[in-house]
Amino acid sequence: MRIIHTSDWHIGRRLNSAPLVQSHEKFFDAFIADLLPDQKPDLIVVSGDIYDRAIPPTDAVELFEDVLSRLQAMNIPLLITSGNHDSRVRLGTNTRFMTGLGLHFRTRLNQVAIPVVMESDDFTLLAYGIPYLEPDIDAGQQEHQWQVEPNHTAVIAEAIRQIKLDIESRRANSSKPIRTLVAAHAFVAGGLSSDSERNTKVGSLQMADAAVFSGIDYVAMGHLHGAQNVTSPEGTVIRYSGSPIPFSFSERDHKKVARLVTMNASGVSEESGPDWEIPQLRKMVQYQDSLAEILSNKYPNSDHWVKVVLTDPEFPLNVMETLRRKFPNIMELDRLTTVRAKSDGEQIAIKLNKMTPQDVAFRFVQKITGEDPSERTIEAIDQCCSHVESEMTQVNK
Repeated sequence: MRIIHTSDWHIGRRLNSAPLVQSHEKFFDAFIADLLPDQKPDLIVVSGDIYDRAIPPTDAVELFEDVLSRLQAMNIPLLITSGNHDSRVRLGTNTRFMTGLGLHFRTRLNQVAIPVVMESDDFTLLAYGIPYLEPDIDAGQQEHQWQVEPNHTAVIAEAIRQIKLDIESRRANSSKPIRTLVAAHAFVAGGLSSDSERNTKVGSLQMADAAVFSGIDYVAMGHLHGAQNVTSPEGTVIRYSGSPIPFSFSERDHKKVARLVTMNASGVSEESGPDWEIPQLRKMVQYQDSLAEILSNKYPNSDHWVKVVLTDPEFPLNVMETLRRKFPNIMELDRLTTVRAKSDGEQIAIKLNKMTPQDVAFRFVQKITGEDPSERTIEAIDQCCSHVESEMTQVNK
């Protein structure tokens, strides 16, 4: 059985001020016209963040509707979950009738144990979808909440517990081997992030333990934008497909792919892959040098997405307009700025624009007290940043 795993489409996203609709259209055209006829998959899995915002712009909704129509016409079952950028309520609105059309949305807590059932001659595949889970909302004592600890490991573990109950029930009544797939959207410990993911929590609180997925054959992850494998429990394969388009310059060296998975009666086959590389509308590059060097023949003119980091002590007037004559698609201009901080008695340089909110708070404590923050202070900063991020997320929704 052939499965295509993708995620983090972020339809409606912009790269700074530039719309990415043409980049999305190129991806979808190649995905539908080239990849699907070549691979003839039995199932397509999209693991969250269909849209970039909870309330997407009209053109993003229309593009997604067009994609759904084209996919449905190919009669390939599609499993879609919501991510932390989506509003799971809005994404799931008016979708329950689509199940009969082969379009399976999993955007509600009460849907986690409802599988897409795929039959082959020698085994049955149960494909489940877990919508993005927000511990501060989904864990608690109220009727609509799960009574677990308010952290990502706990809420995902509860979803997997419910899924395993359904698996065992179906396994007891099946004459064929049963294989399992779970699509989820979270930061699994051991994964590598980039600048363009919106943090769901801060520090270790945002991460889920990979061990919660033990017993599942294939875990199709979304949220991290780089395609990668995560160290998994024995017998379980956990993979991120990554985003189809680079959304920040930290992703400029990513190889953007759709993951190809082969499932058989024994589980995930070693014949899975190779991943399908996604064609890009244009490349993304970053140059760091003095303005004089950047404008010299050392750096060729190009229409790539460009970020320039200048090492000059000051920016000259109209520098952006000057650079745009050479790089018409320049998206970012930055200056290499460092501060000095003590670490183990030595002076080190710290790039300011790479510092996270918690880094800033840590260094503020260091400056005021002259000492490194205690574990208790670090935990307090972590929780405070987590609370602020959660509140901002809810405002955006």
